[in-house]
Amino acid sequence: MKKKIYVFFTILSILSVVTACSNMNSKEELKGEVLEEKEDKTETEKIEEMSKVSDYFPFLQNTLMVYYGEGNEYAEQRVYFDYIEDNKAQIRMINAGTEVVQILEYKDGELRKVYSEGEFYHIKNLLKEDIKEDENVEILLKEPLKVGMSWKLPNGENRTITGSGVEINTPYKKFKALEVTTELGDKEKQIDYYVKGIGHVASIYSSADFEVKTLLESFEENKPLVHSIRFYYPEEEGTKLVYKNTDFQFRTNDSIESIFESGFKNPPSSKEISLISENTKINSIVVDKEDKIVKVDFSKELIEEMNAGSSLETQILNSMIYTFTNYYGVDKVYISTDGKPYSSGHYEIRENEYFTREDENIEELK
Repeated sequence: MKKKIYVFFTILSILSVVTACSNMNSKEELKGEVLEEKEDKTETEKIEEMSKVSDYFPFLQNTLMVYYGEGNEYAEQRVYFDYIEDNKAQIRMINAGTEVVQILEYKDGELRKVYSEGEFYHIKNLLKEDIKEDENVEILLKEPLKVGMSWKLPNGENRTITGSGVEINTPYKKFKALEVTTELGDKEKQIDYYVKGIGHVASIYSSADFEVKTLLESFEENKPLVHSIRFYYPEEEGTKLVYKNTDFQFRTNDSIESIFESGFKNPPSSKEISLISENTKINSIVVDKEDKIVKVDFSKELIEEMNAGSSLETQILNSMIYTFTNYYGVDKVYISTDGKPYSSGHYEIRENEYFTREDENIEELK
């Protein structure tokens, strides 16, 4: 009997030791996992702190970013980089209500929005023009990219990096992102999420009453932006004008001059007359919004190779005037050839003169 009891307690002791060792191992493993998570998190934060704003908001050529919207009809949008030059980029945002163009730049470890213009429906390279920067330049991102980094916006609002490696789920995919929060007022804020190599993937506005989300839905590389120009042409013997809305593919840094050239040289059918010869070039297009005038400089072949009587020349000029005024939303067109005011023998203007649009009955080409 005593022998049996002794054996029982011996087995019990062995089981206790095994269980204790097992528990100790489990705690050590758990402790190891926690430490590993902390190490991973610290490593992620270190990587982000060493990163540049250009890593989290790259200027991407020929990339169309489409965003799903929720909570507001204007939350859905498409984004495209029109032009990129060195540390500056012109970005276009298209939603249900308007098209907005902004100029962004990298400067002093910051991503800045230096200019913004709404109702911008045409292609124009603002980076090559002497654009007056907005008085209130807005900083979108600021180095070092670490949690707690904070700065004030021109209107006094606070913007802060509030998260590192934050999980954000979008229709495109799930990301781990840099989280930036802008305090807009009482119970009102906007949170933006940036991902390395992609850029802005989500924006969530929230207040006490509602929430608006803009979430990346597709990311299409090597993709042109489809744009449209209404081209006007003389028909047959130049007795009347017709127009055709033509879609064209615009890629980052494309020349709008070349696009107009192609449209002028290639009418929709043999019934319409080309506006310029194959050798004619458009040297430059300059838009003056204040005076509502567009200034177009052609090569000398515009006149030398026109081969048109006064009636047809009138129709060709009218077609150009209609095309430019309709596209740029202006009233006047100044035409020059290699820097000299237009002079053909039939028509002649001075430097301070211009052609105007005269409304007439023009048919759409079916």
